[in-house]
Amino acid sequence: MEQTRELFAVCHVNDVAKRRAVGYVLARVDENGKTVPFPVVITRFKGKYYGYVNRCPHQGTRLDFEPRQFLDSGLQNLMCGKHGALFDIPTGHCNDGPCKGERLEPVEVVIDNEEVCITGVILAEEDGLDREENDEMPEIVIQPD
Repeated sequence: MEQTRELFAVCHVNDVAKRRAVGYVLARVDENGKTVPFPVVITRFKGKYYGYVNRCPHQGTRLDFEPRQFLDSGLQNLMCGKHGALFDIPTGHCNDGPCKGERLEPVEVVIDNEEVCITGVILAEEDGLDREENDEMPEIVIQPD
């Protein structure tokens, strides 16, 4: 018998424009049971939605070194704003930069009733989440469907 996977709505499909990317800071439970920030980037490319943990494999920094800037100038690759690494949107593989050959950590994205949802992770509500990072990314509270 197949187990049902829980979906967590992140945004409406129209919140991610064509050839754009949007970052969200969610909250998940780590292996120690502690609620920790879970920054993700959702992108829409050639009619499909892709999700990745918002962390460059080079030094672990967020891709959007400048707030809300995730893509290269040609809108063809995700880009690390700190070191310029370029990542193929459909695969997350780094094609150029200091982490060439590595890849972004994927987050499984499912479209359900015009909502962009993620699955395969255990999320927590953000109530009481003390975030050490000081950024301008929107915070949202995730509720299971």
